[in-house]
Amino acid sequence: MALTKGSQTTLDEWAVTANTAVRLGTELDVSSAYHCTLYIKAALGEAVASTGQPEIIVQTTGEASPAKEDWTNYSRMVGPVGTPVVPTLNATEPAGETSLATLNPETTSIDNDGKFKFLRHTTIANSEVVFQTANSGDAGDTITILDGLTNEQDTNTIVVDIDDARNEAVVQWTFGISCLAISRIRIIYNADYDTDGPDVVCYSAYTLNTGI
Repeated sequence: MALTKGSQTTLDEWAVTANTAVRLGTELDVSSAYHCTLYIKAALGEAVASTGQPEIIVQTTGEASPAKEDWTNYSRMVGPVGTPVVPTLNATEPAGETSLATLNPETTSIDNDGKFKFLRHTTIANSEVVFQTANSGDAGDTITILDGLTNEQDTNTIVVDIDDARNEAVVQWTFGISCLAISRIRIIYNADYDTDGPDVVCYSAYTLNTGI
């Protein structure tokens, strides 16, 4: 008995949602699937304090052509808390690079290793999440990331972090939804959750199991 499993596919590309705005994501048709796995990333997008931003609302419906009252909340989650620091990269770094030039990482407060950081590109769709494993301190002007860059990043790219050993400026969720009784899924990116908080940058993807 073979399992029919699709590849991970972008649902909502990286996009900015301004503070107090709400972004309604793309409706995902799961009527032919047994199971769906969602992958969601939410990052703080600027150096403004967050008490929890954004709120991510995942909704489902059993209707193929739903009216607004047909949607029901499946899950509600809240993004990062803290005040981001946003230094820029100090050189253009090619895709695949793991050593990134950053001027004075200790002074600019991105010297906390063992954390996920968000690289916000001026072309938002080229932004990405990286995991920092080491830094050179101010003497060497670099940070090291676990996996090579997906996209080229330049001197306008900001490294979004929270100056804390554990708190991160990006939150990531992966979870599964049984599709046996539902037809569609959508995500609401609510940047009005913290009304005086920062703009946010969010992304989502999915994998469908369409056969057993």
